[in-house]
Amino acid sequence: MDSMVSIMTFHDSPPVVYTEGGGSGHLIEESALVEQNQRAYDLARAAAMSPAASRALLASMAEDDKTP
Repeated sequence: MDSMVSIMTFHDSPPVVYTEGGGSGHLIEESALVEQNQRAYDLARAAAMSPAASRALLASMAEDDKTP
């Protein structure tokens, strides 16, 4: 994922993906590509730290920057 990606789901229509980067945007409606983007998002989300762990890491890094 090298651009902004929005996965949009609807009650009455199939999901779509909107990507944006470098001053242009693209709407993806092809189901195979939507599924591919959903899997990539799911993998990134699974690898991400929890919000609390992210805050703790950032706080720790900020403290390290204050140390002479």
